[in-house]
Amino acid sequence: MVTGLETPPARPVTFSPQSVQPPAKVDILSVRHPTRCPFPRFFSGVRLGPVAIGGFVGISTGRRWCRRHLHVRQRIGVAVGTPKDGAGASGEQFDGGIPENQEDEQVVTPWKVEAGKGGVDYNKLIDQFGCQAITPEQVDRIQRLTGRPPHRFLRRGLFFAHRDLDAILDAYEKGEAFYVYTGRGPSSESLHLGHMVPFLFTKWLQDAFDVQVVIEMTDDEKFLFKDQLGLEEARRLGFENARDIIAVGFDPAKTFIFRDTDYIRELYPVALQIQKCVTLRQAQNTFGFTGSDNIGKVAFPAIQASPSFALAFPRFLPPGARCLIPQAIDQDPYFRVTRGVAQKLSWPKPALIHAKFLPALQGNQTKMSASDESTALYMTDTEKQLRNKINKRAFSGGAATAEEQRLRGADLSADVCYQYLKIWLEDDEELARIGEAYAAGDMLTGEVKKRLGDVVAALVHEHQAARTHVDDAVVERFMDPSRVELANSDQMTTTLPTGKSSA
Repeated sequence: MVTGLETPPARPVTFSPQSVQPPAKVDILSVRHPTRCPFPRFFSGVRLGPVAIGGFVGISTGRRWCRRHLHVRQRIGVAVGTPKDGAGASGEQFDGGIPENQEDEQVVTPWKVEAGKGGVDYNKLIDQFGCQAITPEQVDRIQRLTGRPPHRFLRRGLFFAHRDLDAILDAYEKGEAFYVYTGRGPSSESLHLGHMVPFLFTKWLQDAFDVQVVIEMTDDEKFLFKDQLGLEEARRLGFENARDIIAVGFDPAKTFIFRDTDYIRELYPVALQIQKCVTLRQAQNTFGFTGSDNIGKVAFPAIQASPSFALAFPRFLPPGARCLIPQAIDQDPYFRVTRGVAQKLSWPKPALIHAKFLPALQGNQTKMSASDESTALYMTDTEKQLRNKINKRAFSGGAATAEEQRLRGADLSADVCYQYLKIWLEDDEELARIGEAYAAGDMLTGEVKKRLGDVVAALVHEHQAARTHVDDAVVERFMDPSRVELANSDQMTTTLPTGKSSA
């Protein structure tokens, strides 16, 4: 594992040349590296240590890498890449994603999310990523500082973990500037419900804290990572996806949306400083890049990291402003790297607030994904399409028959429709009634699916109506960094809900 900006010594493990089976508790995953090693003759008497590559661990002889001959999965070992292994000089966990779990085959990386029958174990992610759980006291503090009830995403634990949330709240309480940064990788014509989570929450943060928001459209990333996607198409999708984001209701005077290919002149000086702090080995360790990946992929993480720093937005953000990033937990590796670099450059570390995944319709073993349309409810779907998907595809935690359901009740943790209601139904009391009745067998699956259909159809219909008002001119306004309204949106002095200004 790699932590901070340093590579700790690998723990040595001795292998016999007669067998590739390691001891029972060796922490080894499958190796991903293009260079082959001359196994087994160079391994006789060699002490080997595990070296992390993305969500995987390789075997290093100090001279060569073994790729094919030691394709050993974690089923024979223990979890690796945990913060318990220590931190580097920066104190940040600078490792690659989450290793696969022996028992439930859990895999969480920026590109892949898979879990066992019980779904993603978020407590395990907190432990393995080294972040902290959001506490009820922090939620109460947010309510006190903003004078607003916490968003349902917060009070129901959809946003469940963080890095340095208290530092952001301390800054706000002192009247210091901070801004919110989130983004979208434009790979599909329409957003689905899962994509809406960070934007809806970011909109609430903007309103509650009265802060500026920057939203990055990573058209360059999708061009680099998707072989069949052309650059102009990636740019077009970025523009179209911006319509959906604007329809959420962001304040144009406090919101800047940009495609990387448009704003690269301003991003690049910041990205260069970040790139100079990260070695190729560290990029491979964190993201699993191999010799067959194009060099654009290796350079891209610094582009995504750049908006974490107010230096990238000199026209309208005060120097040194802190940054808060709402994101799904699978994006954490990008910003663990970013935070390590920030410490090295003496820049303010971005704070992170992590969301759980919106499960796929078929069950909580994976997330809703635009790459598999059968898993998703899209913001362009008609009401009929939404209800058909819910009725036919949504995994049920109920029993096989109505009689059995009334007798045994439903498993709420496995029922996708109930889990969706926890996210999208605003009324806490109604949600509690549905949960109690469904678990007790007093409510059947069809009734729950109908209620979810009502809630989602209303949400999507409202969004579609708002989107009709977002024409090209509106998008271009949000994408113009030179707007006077952005520059005039000064947040150096924060007015707290008490009416007293804290400067």
